[in-house]
Amino acid sequence: MPLPIQAIVFDFFGVICSEIAPFVLPRYMSAEAAVAYKASVVERADLGEIDLPQVLDHLSHLTGAAPAQLEAEFWGCVNIDPEMVALIESLRGRYKTALLSNAMRPFLRQVLDKHDLPRLFDVLVISYEEHLTKPNPAIFRLMADRLGVPTSACFFTDDSPINIEAARAVGMQAALFTGVAQLKRDLAGL
Repeated sequence: MPLPIQAIVFDFFGVICSEIAPFVLPRYMSAEAAVAYKASVVERADLGEIDLPQVLDHLSHLTGAAPAQLEAEFWGCVNIDPEMVALIESLRGRYKTALLSNAMRPFLRQVLDKHDLPRLFDVLVISYEEHLTKPNPAIFRLMADRLGVPTSACFFTDDSPINIEAARAVGMQAALFTGVAQLKRDLAGL
């Protein structure tokens, strides 16, 4: 029997905030090229090997769009879901709350600070700061360690099925994020 849930861990892009790369990249390249770009250049940025300005410069050379234009487009895709913010606020106090996200330096921290979101979380684990990305099992274990709870006492939600499977593989309870209403039903089942 699993331990009672003590911590709820949220992905950021695609859960709390709209996705960015899937909307910006296809404006400049085919869907196949965008997938390849994300798997190579964006993955390096998520690991902290390069930062957002370097990604924008690279993308600028590839597409001809100015780095400032590309950055404005990234920011233009930022849409924080107020229902998700309210849900996380309602969970604080009853559970530890955490953010586990693959992201580029310094973009995610800037988004979090601009929207006063760090207040929602007891722990923030961001891929570029740890040089680990989801679905690497080590990042899920690191999250549980930082929360001070066993992985089996964590519930994780993400919009990527691969990340859900990875969380389950280390013992976390996890549910694919398809919307706030479904997440509320998943949490009610805890």
